[in-house]
Amino acid sequence: MAMKIAILGAGALGCYYGARLAEAGNEVCFIGRSVCDPIKAEGLHVESVHGDIHLSDVNVCRTAEACGPVDLVIVCWKTTCNDQLGNYLPALVHEGTEVLTFQNGMGNAEAISAYVPAERVYIGLCFVCCMMDEPGRIRHLEGGDIQFAPFISSAAGSARAREFAGMFERARIASTAFDHAEQIQWCKLTWNIPFNGLCVAHGGISVKKLFTLPGQDERAEAIMQEVCQAAEMRGFPLRMDIVRWQMERTRVMGDFIPSSAVDYLRGRPVEYDAIWGRTLERAREAGLQAPHWEQLAADIRARLNRA
Repeated sequence: MAMKIAILGAGALGCYYGARLAEAGNEVCFIGRSVCDPIKAEGLHVESVHGDIHLSDVNVCRTAEACGPVDLVIVCWKTTCNDQLGNYLPALVHEGTEVLTFQNGMGNAEAISAYVPAERVYIGLCFVCCMMDEPGRIRHLEGGDIQFAPFISSAAGSARAREFAGMFERARIASTAFDHAEQIQWCKLTWNIPFNGLCVAHGGISVKKLFTLPGQDERAEAIMQEVCQAAEMRGFPLRMDIVRWQMERTRVMGDFIPSSAVDYLRGRPVEYDAIWGRTLERAREAGLQAPHWEQLAADIRARLNRA
């Protein structure tokens, strides 16, 4: 059954997944200020390794009030915008509205649950490379898989996560459901912490450039091993081959610039707290000694001029 969906944050990620959902027959409203006029004028264009999409008639608006209440809100904006949740979510929700966060790092579901009951909040972790070259024009380079889990673990929450996975499968997005949000969060963090981090620490470079710098692939792997140890110490062991898998898929990403590095280059706030700050706190709480990860966090803070 098709849903009425709001994409909160119509950047590269939101536009890519929203376009797939619209193509599958869902009623999708994109909310984003800078993209509103270009998409209204020229539609939404997605150049994708999994098949291009052009939506000529797109429901796009600047405000949540213009969209109105929906069945599902998918939060796709950067975590640095979470202080605006109170200005958007109330206008988008009715008594049964559910919220999916596709955001990086940790702490986002907690922020959303201040406005929506926690049992109606879900995590979606996206393994995708996509970029917005200009407003309304998306380049999807690699991946797209999503892992879903309920914020509050329960039998009903797990069942609903499976339903979300099925909905995205019908939109041609490979999807898997899990029972625990933190398990899938650590899975994605094995990539985001080292590669988003190192590309920022080196001044906003691509992963291709990173792999040409002496010793940086070994450094990325060492950081990733520490993230895996944190996950295991917190009770969420990851797949045995995840380090090898992440390193192999990253080597072929070419000129892809991770989102945090793009933000740094464009002078926008970088998601330090969600990706490196809160996660490192949880690792320390578990008793992990993580010298490579700690050094990376210090390098990023220095690059961002943060204490």
